Amino acid sequence: MLPSLIAMKRRSRLGSLAEFIEVPPEALLNVSRVEVVGRLQIRVENHRGLIQFDSAQIILSLPEGRMVIDGQALSMGWIDGKDLLVNGQISALRFEEAGNAE
Repeated sequence: MLPSLIAMKRRSRLGSLAEFIEVPPEALLNVSRVEVVGRLQIRVENHRGLIQFDSAQIILSLPEGRMVIDGQALSMGWIDGKDLLVNGQISALRFEEAGNAE
């Protein structure tokens, strides 16, 4: 069986377990939680660090790869441990799997 197929099945089982025991799936799956408020704000929980930051682009390391935020007047609202808040005029949000980063 392909490694990615095994990982997908494992995540599916863990997701079902999380639902059964009533905990957020990201708590068991070691993934990030991303909340987007319009095009003005993004909150990220469980990131692995800031790779790049300027007013036009922010790149974060996540357990499952990278997240790239493009926009204008981007700024950090706060950073607290593994959580952060990005403010600004967000034009694009994309995810890159580990190993497929540009």
